[in-house]
Amino acid sequence: MWAVATIAHLAGNWYHGDIWPEPTLIGWLALVGGIMATGLLVRPSRALLAALCALIPALAVLEAPVLGNHWLLAAFVSVAYLLTAGVWERFEPTARIILLVFYGFAAFAKLNTGFLDPTTSCGVVYANQWLDGFGLRPIQAAGPLGWVVAWGSAGVELAVPILLLIPRARRWGVVLAVIFHGLISLDLQQHFYDFTAVLLALFVLFLPDTFHERLRSLAERPSSSTLRVGRLLAATVGVSVTFSSVLPLSERSGWWLTRGSFLWWTPYLALITWAVVTSSAARSRLNWRLAPAGVVLVALVFLNGLTPYLELKTAYGWNMYSNLVTVAGDSNHLIVTSTLPLRDGHERLVEVIETSDDGLQSYIDEGYLLPWPTFVSYVQRHPEASVTYRIGDAISHTDRSPARVEPVPWWWRWMPLRAVHGDEPDRCQTGFLPGL
Repeated sequence: MWAVATIAHLAGNWYHGDIWPEPTLIGWLALVGGIMATGLLVRPSRALLAALCALIPALAVLEAPVLGNHWLLAAFVSVAYLLTAGVWERFEPTARIILLVFYGFAAFAKLNTGFLDPTTSCGVVYANQWLDGFGLRPIQAAGPLGWVVAWGSAGVELAVPILLLIPRARRWGVVLAVIFHGLISLDLQQHFYDFTAVLLALFVLFLPDTFHERLRSLAERPSSSTLRVGRLLAATVGVSVTFSSVLPLSERSGWWLTRGSFLWWTPYLALITWAVVTSSAARSRLNWRLAPAGVVLVALVFLNGLTPYLELKTAYGWNMYSNLVTVAGDSNHLIVTSTLPLRDGHERLVEVIETSDDGLQSYIDEGYLLPWPTFVSYVQRHPEASVTYRIGDAISHTDRSPARVEPVPWWWRWMPLRAVHGDEPDRCQTGFLPGL
């Protein structure tokens, strides 16, 4: 399942780097990771799993700051596997608690005025995108169904970690989570399957061993010829996805990485869902004891969840697609109504008025404001750009920004601040803008 999560990530995040005609380090590491994942999928091995777990954090570091929450989560879990030497009794509780902390923060972030208002909620935005992919009519945001989607999706996410902690309800928590995120992953217009693939591998850690025995029996049941065909198909998917993601995009490879990925993802999802739903209802006593290394990792995962509320960073802080806005000490969260800013510059929001740069032009077109550190970092990387911008009532124009005179602090790359919409701050921000 960890191998599938890696392949799903490569399928959905092919834009980071290539191996030809302009080779990049991230492109070569992605190639190695994809080959490792394919080998692990065809012939599982503890040594190969450990090697893949060593590679995933390196890929996450190189992908930052355009980094998905699922991949940062995968990096933490991979490090947990390495630090516990793959000893299951030490690794499993660490991975479980990491998931609970991550998921708890992700659900908590949605308790804000933007997500719970169906006219701005990311829940409704993506529900309509999902429906549109199948040619179905959209939900009327202001209607009753809009409220059901906004509040219902937040309710499901809040329920999952609670159910996972209750022994009698644990299996139902896994079933609910797998079905909910499985449906989300079938969005034909966006690659949510990479996020779901990571979660599936972690959710099943809350099930008794009968789940794993069921999957093992499925692998042992086919005849040798059927098993060879299955391995050949798995290898074909892994290799084709890997090379499509690290070579220049063509019309065919682009289709394979977008629409074509659902040809292999859907049967895999159906298999895992069936195994989860039909798994034994017997309760199992879970081990929650953490090794010292596990305590440190869980603490880091927890601190990462706090970063939006401390205004250290607002990207990959376990707050994805939540409509959460934390700027200049204010928050739209219903519980954390004010923040504790530990960083200067976030209160200075830059409005780009005119520019020669296409990336900055996108902020004008979509009505977004850039936090000052994000703006400074961008113009440092694009010294050829001219820009007229406003901060408060002051308008400035420069062909050589003063921000370029001195390099920005190195840690700014690891603490990215996302844009804020100028007119509708609660509006759903559906992707990364160029400033990151």
